[in-house]
Order: sequence, then structure tokens, then C-alpha cells
Amino acid sequence: MIRLRQTKGADAGRELEFYQDLIRIGRMPDSDLNFDPEVDLDASGRHAEIRNENGRYLLVDAGSRNGTWLNGQRIKHAALDEGDEIEFGRGGPKILIASVGSQPGSREPAACPPAVSCPDSKFDPLVMPVTTATRLEDLASRSTDLRSYEAPPHEKATSSQARTAFRSTTFLWGAAGVLLLTALVLIASGTLQ
Repeated sequence: MIRLRQTKGADAGRELEFYQDLIRIGRMPDSDLNFDPEVDLDASGRHAEIRNENGRYLLVDAGSRNGTWLNGQRIKHAALDEGDEIEFGRGGPKILIASVGSQPGSREPAACPPAVSCPDSKFDPLVMPVTTATRLEDLASRSTDLRSYEAPPHEKATSSQARTAFRSTTFLWGAAGVLLLTALVLIASGTLQ
């Protein structure tokens, strides 16, 4: 288990706990720790990952354009300890490693508390090809998790913000789909005449 506290950025003050071996971080809506896509512009869409490898949490830059900074030093990968501060791009959002729980050094997830759904620990984006269907299923399962998860009182605003962000993202993808379909119809009708 690792607990992260955001200290800078649009969602400063939120605290999140993760029980999986891979935590994806960035502005993309399917990130496990996602930043505001309109405010936290120094963070990339797929900025970094935190991985549990042999019982240690490692921070890995995912090829971000503005770099990942650990305690003021730019890194490509580094081990994490309690009290470390991560900055996503110079001047970008920051998170603090609030606590790191002991976890066995395996690819199996740590036990999740009741009412929390752990993501599939076998998913590895570096090995498994991601298709549109997989992403849509992933987003759909996340919305179900948000509706069934009862957040503690201090996290209620975060859950509400996550639902709002999910709805906004769903609306934007729907609008993009309608525009794409309209463009295809116009192209098809122009070629058939």
C-alpha cells in the first residue's frame, strides 16, 4: 500500500491510497492518479508510473516532455521512500509520499480493504497491447467502482470530482465520435456523387 498526498496543482490537498503494483500518473482520464487536463499543463498525458518491484516502490518517468523530479532532482527512475516529493514538470503538480506500507515482493496485489475494488494486477501496459475496447471497458469499470465505493468523509470531494471528470470525459469522447461520424458521412456522400 502507498498513500500519496497532492501538495500542488488543481487538486491540491487530496490524499489517495493505492493497493496495486502499477500506478499510472498523468493527465489522461484513465490514469490511476490523474491531473486536471486544463490546469495541470506541465504534466504529460502519460507522465510517469509508480511500480512495486520486489517490495520496493519505484518511480519511472514515462517519456514525459517536462521531466519527472524527485526531491528537486530530475530522474528517469528512482526508488521511493516516505517523505519524498515528486514534481511532474518544473512548476507542475506535486505529490508527497505520505506513507509506504509493507507489501510482499511479488506481482500479487496486497489485500484490499473491504469496499475497495483492486485493479487487475496482471495488466502491464508495456507488455499487453491496449485496444480501444480495453480502454472503454476500463473506463466503464472505473465508473462502476466510483458509484459502488463509499468514500470516507475526508475523500468525498475527491470522489465527486472524479465522477465529474469522468462525465466530462465521456461527454467529450461522445462529441468527438459524433463529429467523426458526421465527417465520415460527408466524405462518403461526396465520393458517391
